[in-house]
Amino acid sequence: MRSRNGPTEPTAEPPAEDPTESTEATEETAESAEETAQASGKKKVRRVHFRRTRALFRPLGWVLNKIPHPPLRSKRGIFILVVLIGGFGMAAGIGTMTAIHFSETAGFCGMCHTMDPELKAYEMSAHKEVLCAECHVEPGLGGFVKAKANGTKQLLGIITGEYPMPIPPPTQSHLPKVQDSCMKCHEIDKLTKNGGPVRLILRPRYRLDKDNTRDMVAVLLRPAGIGQSVPGSTEAAVESAVRGVHWHVEQEVTYTSDDEHARKIPLVDIKFADGTSKQYISGAEVGVSTDVKPDVDRIKKSQTTRTMDCISCHNRVGHPVPSAEKSVDEALAAGKISPVLPFIKRDGVALLKADYPTLDAADKAITGLRIKYAAKYPLVMQKNEVQVDGAIDELKVLYRLIATPPMKVQAKTYPDNLGHQESLGCFRCHDDAHYRVVKGKITTEKIPSACATCHTFPQIGKNGSKPAPATETEALPPGYKPVSLATGAKPAFPLVANPADLPLGNRPADHKDKLYVFSHKLSVSKLTPAGTTCAGCHTKNNCENCHNSGAVKVKHVEMLYKHAYAIRAANGTQACAYCHQPVFCEKCHKDGVPQPGTQPQAIKLRQAS
Repeated sequence: MRSRNGPTEPTAEPPAEDPTESTEATEETAESAEETAQASGKKKVRRVHFRRTRALFRPLGWVLNKIPHPPLRSKRGIFILVVLIGGFGMAAGIGTMTAIHFSETAGFCGMCHTMDPELKAYEMSAHKEVLCAECHVEPGLGGFVKAKANGTKQLLGIITGEYPMPIPPPTQSHLPKVQDSCMKCHEIDKLTKNGGPVRLILRPRYRLDKDNTRDMVAVLLRPAGIGQSVPGSTEAAVESAVRGVHWHVEQEVTYTSDDEHARKIPLVDIKFADGTSKQYISGAEVGVSTDVKPDVDRIKKSQTTRTMDCISCHNRVGHPVPSAEKSVDEALAAGKISPVLPFIKRDGVALLKADYPTLDAADKAITGLRIKYAAKYPLVMQKNEVQVDGAIDELKVLYRLIATPPMKVQAKTYPDNLGHQESLGCFRCHDDAHYRVVKGKITTEKIPSACATCHTFPQIGKNGSKPAPATETEALPPGYKPVSLATGAKPAFPLVANPADLPLGNRPADHKDKLYVFSHKLSVSKLTPAGTTCAGCHTKNNCENCHNSGAVKVKHVEMLYKHAYAIRAANGTQACAYCHQPVFCEKCHKDGVPQPGTQPQAIKLRQAS
């Protein structure tokens, strides 16, 4: 190709483009554009979040702008900002800790009306200065979270109105271990070392008769036993020692029960330091006395086994509800209720034990005492009207302490396992019906149930002292004056006229009679211990065990030699095995009790000769 200026070199044609390279370039460009768009979108989102956050704190900025301060970007401004943030943080921390502490107190727990019964009992307990969390919340963060979650659940129940009435007490599995609660203050060594402390209980008790006869009950508790063996002793050493109420926690004792509150205990196991063990089973759980292994296996498989500890007996130690009997006795002893009023102990206890739907209904029933005295004892009412009104007012106060009708709580709602006066308590195991198991058979050995197992034999004597006079005009004997338990004062009159009247540890003479089960009718005139000294230890159930069976009509000779026929003749409707296991028979039949289909030993010997 030529030009005006001369010849020129031919123009090279551009190389042909590779379609593969073009596609890759296009994809890279698209990806880059997409990434750019995503980055731009994220920035927009962050801007939106920033604007929202700034708008959220804008009121705070308005407040800060109203407060005179140096520029925030100056050193002084930064210092003040740090101080303000630290101050707000410290205030929030202190407020949080204060709120947490308050949530562990009775004041917080008692804010809900459902806790009224427990709060009243707590205020009457020896642990009223102890925070609720000390006994109800497990230590550590886990325990705190668990307790608050449970509290939130209860709060939701109260808001929705779905809560049980009465509120059930916490089970042992929901409480901290005794090492984290009881043992913080009460050490086992202090209760058992050198025999442990000995406690003498002296308290007045009034009978249910017309005159409200005053007795003095005296019993000597030995928390660790007198001559108690040391923890970890062998079986022989433990058996030779005198047991006390804290014997159970010195040994490794476990019990099996299907009741989460352990009000019924069918199986007890004891392990000793030398490797030996003992097992006791309730007679009511035994099918065949010569082969109880299936019964033991059934109980252990279907029920829960726990170690006996403080809470097994002291289940109401933080919330004790006084019994109706004890409340009236204390009011009589303090002079708040006059004993000159006929049957005031009997009627007062009956009124406090009754189930009322509301407090108004309870007040109306208690006020009915005026009508009763005016109708049956007009002269008493005329002469002692002030005392009648005082008794009515005191019974109303007592009822509010032991019962809460809106929550369906009565004096008997929460059984106390400590002792055996108001509930089974000790008799859950010490009922004379838990038999030792040896090689799959039950034996005649039982869990000790004698009165002197954990304390001396209860002594009941008449008190020669006289309660405070019923009227202010009546002359006061020397050393007597009315007192009020509300102020924490103690009765001014002596507890016993003469301590020698109560020989501690002596068993009543008639109890030493081997045939007392037959001869006690000579000293007891009715089928209930109420109003007698027997009531100091025995309840109506003790009498009903035999008297309801018809056995009361059986003579001793007939019972000894013709007991089966005699029981049937006395209208006994139950089979012998309903009450008796073969171990009872073996107490007299030393050669054993023949099994069905076998010949008695005497017949075998006669045939062999």
